[in-house]
Amino acid sequence: MDKRKRTAYIYTAVTVLFLLVATFVVLANGLSYKVRNKPVYAVDISWDYMNSSRFSMENLTDYVDKTGVNTVVVPLYKNSDSVIEIDGMSCIFSDNDKDFLKQIKNKLGREKAQLYISVDCAVYSAQQTADVLSYITDEYKPVAIVLKNCGYSQQDIAQLKDAIGRKTKLILQAHGLSVEPSDLFDGYILENSDADQYTAFKNKHSDKEFILHFSSVSSVSDSYILTNFADFDGIIATEYTGEDTKDVYLDTVLKADNSIQLFGFEVSDKFTVTYPTADFTTYYSGELVTGTGAQAPLIINDKEYSVQADGVFSAYITLEEGENILSISSKGTTYSYTVTKKSYGISSVEYEAPWDETQYLSQGRVVQTTAQLTSMLSDPDDDSAIIAGLEPGTKLIVSESVETERSGYKTYAYRLSNGGYVLASKVEITDQITADYIPQEDEDISGYTLMDKPVLTGASLEKLKNGDEQLYIVSSANPAVISNFTNEKLSLLFLDAKAEQFSLPQSAFYTEFTITQTDAGVVVDLVLNKNNQLWGYDVMPEYGQTRIYLKQSPQLSTGTQPLKDITILLDAGHGGKDSGALGVASTNGPIEKELNLAVAKATKRILEKYGATVHMTREDDAFPSLDDRRNMTRDLKPDLFISLHHNSIDYSYNSTKSKGSECYYFTSQSENLAKLMCENITAATGRVNRGAFSGYYYVTRTEIAPSVLMEYSMIINPVDYTNTYSDQDIYKAAFGTAMAVLRAIPNNYEI
Repeated sequence: MDKRKRTAYIYTAVTVLFLLVATFVVLANGLSYKVRNKPVYAVDISWDYMNSSRFSMENLTDYVDKTGVNTVVVPLYKNSDSVIEIDGMSCIFSDNDKDFLKQIKNKLGREKAQLYISVDCAVYSAQQTADVLSYITDEYKPVAIVLKNCGYSQQDIAQLKDAIGRKTKLILQAHGLSVEPSDLFDGYILENSDADQYTAFKNKHSDKEFILHFSSVSSVSDSYILTNFADFDGIIATEYTGEDTKDVYLDTVLKADNSIQLFGFEVSDKFTVTYPTADFTTYYSGELVTGTGAQAPLIINDKEYSVQADGVFSAYITLEEGENILSISSKGTTYSYTVTKKSYGISSVEYEAPWDETQYLSQGRVVQTTAQLTSMLSDPDDDSAIIAGLEPGTKLIVSESVETERSGYKTYAYRLSNGGYVLASKVEITDQITADYIPQEDEDISGYTLMDKPVLTGASLEKLKNGDEQLYIVSSANPAVISNFTNEKLSLLFLDAKAEQFSLPQSAFYTEFTITQTDAGVVVDLVLNKNNQLWGYDVMPEYGQTRIYLKQSPQLSTGTQPLKDITILLDAGHGGKDSGALGVASTNGPIEKELNLAVAKATKRILEKYGATVHMTREDDAFPSLDDRRNMTRDLKPDLFISLHHNSIDYSYNSTKSKGSECYYFTSQSENLAKLMCENITAATGRVNRGAFSGYYYVTRTEIAPSVLMEYSMIINPVDYTNTYSDQDIYKAAFGTAMAVLRAIPNNYEI
């Protein structure tokens, strides 16, 4: 073949290839892009947004690309307005030189997203709607038509089905509980249906497409559960109003985790009474009877009681004075126990508590803390009235000794110069006194040494690579430091100290400072920088100085890993020798330490999918001490600390009346996280929200970051217990925890 012929063949081949590509592009613009082999992640476009000057096709397609949305539902009309020319309606995009639906369809196709068109049946008659849909499907070829507010007859629906043809799906949007699936519809958008209702529909009608529709924590949680544990078609997660919303992270939820950890907890199906297990005597007016493996009817003393689907039960029995026979029967087996109720005797002798071995000390005597954390109290009679937690080895000057009582013994509390108290049993007495010491009668003070009060002499600042800072206050000795933190100010009282004249170095965290001498000591007030939020702090005594760690506020990232560079410490409560609460099943089912670890592991997995760095105080059946757990918080300096627990109450109370989730916090900066935990976990699990409460749990007593102790459910309650231990329920709780974390971290956009 000569050169001219080869050249002609090449030009011909290129021309044919170009024509084929052009033909494909032309045809593609007329075809519908369809989502295959993954859940539908859809978004409704707000009509008000489309009908406003803020609407932007570019912003919409950016949103689709960024969030992973693969389906967009466009409303065709509202009242007398339409997105295209329809008889009797005005077109809201009439000024555009291009067809709006074709524009949006082509844009979505390039983003690998499909187009659904929704029609409000309340506006047109069935015949008018059929005419409109016939034109719409022929001209724009959407993947699906969604009918809203549809009150048409079966004959009318059949007419609509014929009008749109076989290639376009007909989907009904309706409340899940009221839907009776019909062969006339290819799918349903279920309003406000949870995962269990969804699964029931899907199992019964597997040939239909079922899409969840509502924007809430529970819908996102249900989507995660359904994606990983069921055959899930999809969700319409939110209404797009031109702004990024919390559902920007839902794409991660809709990707099934093929290596998800399963725990496989089970409850014994053998009928067993887990409490009581023997005859006993009590002073209480009633007792619980709990067990596993029961089957209705469960009979206790000739009365029938309810049983959960997994066979667990709990019944509260009122006791009479003297012997009470408890007869518990199910499956042809009967257990019998004798419970003897006694009354407290009334004594005419006035009881006076004995003294313990603590000592009375006079003003000016010096004591020293010994524990990892010693409480300073505002009220010597109340262990919860905590002013501050004192470091080990902190020296304190006694102002006076006051009498109080603990565990049936009289004891002393030592009052300090700021009005706070420490219990005498929590400190050791040193041989040191101050110059103003007042000896007791005939006391020999020759063996004592004189202690000078600490003097603050200067300060320096260290800036760390991650943006945190360390402020050093130099002193002749290490005083106790009592802190108070608000959004406006961090106040530090150096107890019993005096100050030379010095200044603090400039910092990114405070704009002003004052150093004030008071009767109680030196007060350093830091006026905080509102443009660089202080997230937390830690006060650590060191030789000749006090180090104040200043932690900057974390920030959510954009994209599918919003928790990138965020550090979370998860503390699975109890472990090892400490089983925690046994629950209604006792050892016939998972106990608290096992449930805590399972939820912690599930939470870790979800948080890591969102980009977080997650540490755990234990990853197996170990038993880190309370000091170990608290010291991990101090060493890691996480952005959040969450201690995971499951709750119980004493068997002398009626557990059938106690259920739900509650959360405890100690510091003011932890309150918001505690509330978010309750809100998001109960939304995800459907459990009762018992609320967020202030409490002085040891592991939460840190200022470095928001720190909470979460009680996920009341496992002595049979309903809560049954809905706690399955893999789905564990991951619901974990997902609610992850959502609380996402909402607790500050961001520059709506979430």
